[in-house]
Amino acid sequence: MLDQEQQKLNPVPEGATSLVLDLPHLQMAALTWGNPDDRPLMALHGWLDNAMTFVHLAPELARAGYYVVAPDFAGHGFSDWRPAGQAYLLMENCFDIQAAALALGWTQFTLVGHSMGAGVASLLAGAHPDAIDKLVMIDGLGTLTTPDEEAASQLGRALGRWIGHQQKRQEQLSGTFPLLPGKIYSSIREAAEARMKGVGAVDMGAALQLCQRALKRVDAEHQAGGWYWQSDSRLRHPSPWRLTETQNESFMRAIQAPALMIEAEEGLLIERPEIETRFQLLSQGQKRVLAGGHHLHLEEATAAETASAVIEFLAAEPHE
Repeated sequence: MLDQEQQKLNPVPEGATSLVLDLPHLQMAALTWGNPDDRPLMALHGWLDNAMTFVHLAPELARAGYYVVAPDFAGHGFSDWRPAGQAYLLMENCFDIQAAALALGWTQFTLVGHSMGAGVASLLAGAHPDAIDKLVMIDGLGTLTTPDEEAASQLGRALGRWIGHQQKRQEQLSGTFPLLPGKIYSSIREAAEARMKGVGAVDMGAALQLCQRALKRVDAEHQAGGWYWQSDSRLRHPSPWRLTETQNESFMRAIQAPALMIEAEEGLLIERPEIETRFQLLSQGQKRVLAGGHHLHLEEATAAETASAVIEFLAAEPHE
């Protein structure tokens, strides 16, 4: 495990390689494991996480014969942010991942996603089924929803936050107050302790792993030293638009690839009956319920069992 008192980051773990994909609209940073000539696999992380979430799973996938590319989504890790003035929409990530696959020369590939990444993976697999040969979703399936009758208020909340962000940005650009990066943590450990309490709470080891591509040192001109989250703050804004549950179900019906949903016993899918309904709509769906929390693939106590379940599924021949 990483030294909890370290003051240096290691954004490219041992055995991985850094990759930057020049997409038509942005640069997407990624970590890769394995031989590029092996079977292609894209691994998609969760909201406010980054490619380091696969630091335990990806090496096992590489040993099983996969070339694993784990990108940082736009606004996360070392990837570009969306243009100023633009909001973040979940579906845009589908275009980003498809563009990444095209840049890699992939026409068909395996998708593994965690949380939000599982949502993006399930949308892409439904929308472009011929491109996905197998699908693994770790503690996620489909997207958050907004009922039809709440569509206007959902957009209203997003617009309100967007207006406030634009006003603050104008004040910063005009010099009314200095452009600061947000909350500053005195050490990597302090930032990791904050991440332990975030959405999808994690243990210290997992938090430190995520910090490797999530933190940036404060510039020397700032009086306060320390570290801050380098992800785009707009990622925390309300989404202006979400799918309805009926639309989610439409995507589930369209998925043709053999699909594995891994549900964590202490994860975020617990007591959400719509998830079981979505799962039942998969034409070739399998489900495994494993011990652990939302990041069961990243926390050391549960990572090995999770990796074994994923590899067992990927190695199985498709049913006729």
